[in-house]
Amino acid sequence: MLLAAGACAPGEFVWPGREPEALPGYRASFQAAAGERFTGSLPRAEVLGRLRRERLLWLGDNHHSARLHGLQNELLAQLHAAGIRLAFALEAIGTQDEPQVELFLRGETSLDELRAAMRRRWRGSWLDDLELDRWHYRSLLSFAQRHRLPVHAVEPTPRLPLAERDEVIADAVRTLLDRWPDRLLVVHVGQAHLVGSGDLVARTGRGGFVLGAEPTPALQRNRPAAAERGSLWQSDGGLWWFGELLASPGQDDAGAGDRRAAWPSTSSAATR
Repeated sequence: MLLAAGACAPGEFVWPGREPEALPGYRASFQAAAGERFTGSLPRAEVLGRLRRERLLWLGDNHHSARLHGLQNELLAQLHAAGIRLAFALEAIGTQDEPQVELFLRGETSLDELRAAMRRRWRGSWLDDLELDRWHYRSLLSFAQRHRLPVHAVEPTPRLPLAERDEVIADAVRTLLDRWPDRLLVVHVGQAHLVGSGDLVARTGRGGFVLGAEPTPALQRNRPAAAERGSLWQSDGGLWWFGELLASPGQDDAGAGDRRAAWPSTSSAATR
């Protein structure tokens, strides 16, 4: 189900007891705003060149997809290798976790100690939730630690009501853009927040390169006949998409399987 996690899946992790009534419409509005067809593509080298001139990279998330996350990891590693200075703004952590995350980034605590601290505060921690690709969120933090990148949260956890979240996130993004004027701010957040009812990109008012997560059913129906490895495709809604996620069913795309190997596992042993 392509958008099941796009604006945070239901459950105790987010909203106790039941899925909020507004969530299906929220997801549907994202699908409509994301567009129905593709208008062009860029090879990865040109994307990297474009991102050198950007201040903001919206990295849409599907919280379950190791395939998507491997592609995101690859892109982030390429950005770092190209000398583009990064800062992370993550939905995966809460504002209350920032002091513990900072200790980890400085090497004063281990990843296991950080995980334990986050679990004690909120048992829905994305670093350990079995319903999510928790390895990805751990690897983002380890990547940031290894390369001494700033990491910030964009909202508190447990989450605020859905109707309040996007303005809080937009305000946090604006603040972080002002705080890190010499870095590309990577905002990693569930894709359904980006456009549609949530409309984070417009709420923030700072533009940026908007990269979706899993293409919507309409876009998959109108996918290009061939999407080369490393290409990004733009939809008529203005979002960009990994070409590898537009492969026809059964198409053999070399390296398009589980890309968690793009970064080593950092373990020591939906948007939500």
